[in-house]
Amino acid sequence: MDETTLRTLLDGALAGEPPIGPFPDHALRAGIRLRRLRRVLSVAGGMAVAAAIAVVIPVVTGPLGAPPASRQHPATTLPIHGSANVPPPDTRVLRWRALARDRASIVKITGEARTTCNRRIEGSGFVISPQHVLTNGHVVAGMTRLHVGSGTGSVLPARVVLFDWNTDVAVLYVPGLRALSLRFAGQAARGSSAVIAGYPENRGFRAVAARVGSQWSANGPNVYRTSTVTRAIYAVRATVQPGNSGGPLLAKNGKVYGVIFAASTTSRDTGFALTASQVGPDVRRGARATTPVSTRGCSPPG
Repeated sequence: MDETTLRTLLDGALAGEPPIGPFPDHALRAGIRLRRLRRVLSVAGGMAVAAAIAVVIPVVTGPLGAPPASRQHPATTLPIHGSANVPPPDTRVLRWRALARDRASIVKITGEARTTCNRRIEGSGFVISPQHVLTNGHVVAGMTRLHVGSGTGSVLPARVVLFDWNTDVAVLYVPGLRALSLRFAGQAARGSSAVIAGYPENRGFRAVAARVGSQWSANGPNVYRTSTVTRAIYAVRATVQPGNSGGPLLAKNGKVYGVIFAASTTSRDTGFALTASQVGPDVRRGARATTPVSTRGCSPPG
């Protein structure tokens, strides 16, 4: 197959790709492209096309990166594939009374790393103890200035007091933050209704209906891709967007099933959450800590 024919097939497969937003969300775009490129494989069926795909499609192996001086919306840390394989979410969950109560405890996190990698970030988090917020490690990696915005409209400076780059968890100490602490739930049953809540895509608070799929142990790189770690995670049928990282996966009673940290690279309606049991040790270590710790360097570009 000549180069012109191959390029024609690739262009046709990628034509009309829907925009994800005004930022480079590699994980979500990769899922879309993989689905479209299957058409190329079915038409061409040759090893030359397969080789071209390996070049065209980037391998998503780490936290979402960003070009210099841009705003980053961390959405993923692992190249996790597949779907949740459960029925669609029930949108009636968005009327749960507990969701309205929890809203004040779910916060927006912003940060800057001007002197290290010239990057700005946005992510989500939630209160786990008085003046302490839980989020993802890749949200705050390398950040030198952090702020937390609460549901009341206040924006407060924060400092990282626990940074686990293996599990991908961080705890922030936010003096002056007044919000109730959310509690963790037990293990979610497959098919359980849930809600993902946070601050995606540089917008205000947003909640989306979700349904919990399977729980399993997933092997993948740590935040800095220096070693492989195993994490207990849920597959969740829902739309996970950039900025949802660190937000809670809520049960009907308002307790937390887990912490959103990734989106599927192959299914637009599947995300992944660290289970409550997985983040529990870090929560216990960081819930009363006030001494700042290093956030090391910025996470590698994805």
